[in-house]
Amino acid sequence: MFDLLKNNPRYLVGAIIVHLVFLALFGVGFHFKSEHRAATEKQQTIKVNTIDERLVKKELQKLKQADEQEERRKQELVEKRKAEEKKLKQIKEQRLAEQKKEQERLALLKKKQAEEEKRLKQLEEQRRKKEAEEQKRRQQEQLARENELKEKMKAEAERMQKEQELAALRQAELKKKQTLIDKHMNMIEAEIYRNWTRPPGDLKGKVCELRVLLNPFGDVMDIVVSKTSGDRDYDKSVIAAVKKAAPLPVPKPETGLSDIFRNLTLPMRADQKT
Repeated sequence: MFDLLKNNPRYLVGAIIVHLVFLALFGVGFHFKSEHRAATEKQQTIKVNTIDERLVKKELQKLKQADEQEERRKQELVEKRKAEEKKLKQIKEQRLAEQKKEQERLALLKKKQAEEEKRLKQLEEQRRKKEAEEQKRRQQEQLARENELKEKMKAEAERMQKEQELAALRQAELKKKQTLIDKHMNMIEAEIYRNWTRPPGDLKGKVCELRVLLNPFGDVMDIVVSKTSGDRDYDKSVIAAVKKAAPLPVPKPETGLSDIFRNLTLPMRADQKT
C-alpha cells in the first residue's frame, strides 16, 4: 500500500484529500454527539479507519483508472500524433518523390528541348551552308558560262575578223587577178585586132565568137567558131588574125592563171576595130 502511494504521488494526494474529507465530517459531528460517543470512540475509530482504508483504495482505484485512462488517452494521442507524423512524413516523402520526379521530367524535357534546339540549329547551319555552297556553285557556273560565252564571242570575233581579212585578201587577190586577166584579155584582143585585116564590104554590127585553145605560153592549139557572124569572109579574117597574133600575151604560168587562158571565148566585133 505504501509502495503504491510512494510510486504514484497522485494517489498519495488523493488519499490525503479523502482523509481530510472524513476528518472534516467527524469534526462537525463531534459537537452534536452524546457521551455515548466517548464510550464508543475507540470502536468508532476502528470502524472509521476501516472505512477509510476501503474508501482510499476505492479512490485510489478510481485515480488509477483515471490515470490509466489518461495514460491511454496520452498514448492514443502519441500514437495518433505518430500516425499523423508518419502520414505527414509519407505525404512529404511522396511530395518530395513527386517533386523529384517532376524535376527529373522537367530536366529530361529541358534536355530534349536543348537537344532539339541543337539539332534544329545544326540543320539550319547545314541548310545555310548548303545554300551558300549552292549559291557559290551557281555563281561559279554563271561566271564560267559568262567566261565561256566571252571566249566564244572573242573566238567568233577573231574568226570573223580573220574571215574578213581572208575575204579581203581573197577579194584583193581576185581583184588583182581580175585586173591581170582584164589586162591580158585587152592585150590579147588588141593584139588580135592589130593583126586583123578587115575584109571588104559592110561589116557594121558583125560579131564572130571564137573558142581558142592555148597552151601556157600563148601558142594557139586550136580555133573553133562557136558563133558565126553569118559572113564567111569575116569569120576567116578573124581566125587568121588570131593565128597571126600568136603567141598571144597570156599571163606567166607562175601567176596561176594559165587554166583561165587555156580555153578562151573571144567575141570578135567588127565595130570594135580601131
